[in-house]
Amino acid sequence: MRKTLAGAAALVLTLGLTAACGSDDSDPADPKPSASATTSAPTTEAAWSADAKPERPVDEQSEAGAQAFAEFAADTVFYMMATSDVPALTAIADVATCESCQGWVDNYDNGKINKKSILTGPATYELAGKPTITDDVFYQVKLTMDVPKGRSVVTTDGKKKAETIKAAQGLPFKADIQWKDDQWLLLRYDLG
Repeated sequence: MRKTLAGAAALVLTLGLTAACGSDDSDPADPKPSASATTSAPTTEAAWSADAKPERPVDEQSEAGAQAFAEFAADTVFYMMATSDVPALTAIADVATCESCQGWVDNYDNGKINKKSILTGPATYELAGKPTITDDVFYQVKLTMDVPKGRSVVTTDGKKKAETIKAAQGLPFKADIQWKDDQWLLLRYDLG
């Protein structure tokens, strides 16, 4: 079943978790109501934005929580690619084991990030099989993503050049995560 991030948030809320990614629908104040919600109750859920920092799931301690964290990690990668906010990624990752994260840190520290990839809407996720459990604290979560089109903005010598990025369907995202200090820690990720 394909689900938007807003749909995933409604599902996660019913499981006692929260996720803070909306959709880019024209009416962001009209989310799917939960079983206990009434249609007259207002909501404060914001519309999705490429430069809105994703919020970590509140309760990660379950298989659903591991999936929610993997989706949050993917959202954080897309957010970082749009804003160059590398510390947002390193705050949820073990940079010593995450080569992709370390590459971003090196480019950030050396002032070499000159490209921003900005999606026009949220990615949607589907679990690609059951998470692989290697012991009681390590999971590998595989997702497939549908990623909307976007744009790439490259700044060279003070001049900006924008190009369109095509939408992608069924793009794989793999996250190796470890349970540490009552939350998941991203050990490595593979996008694409």
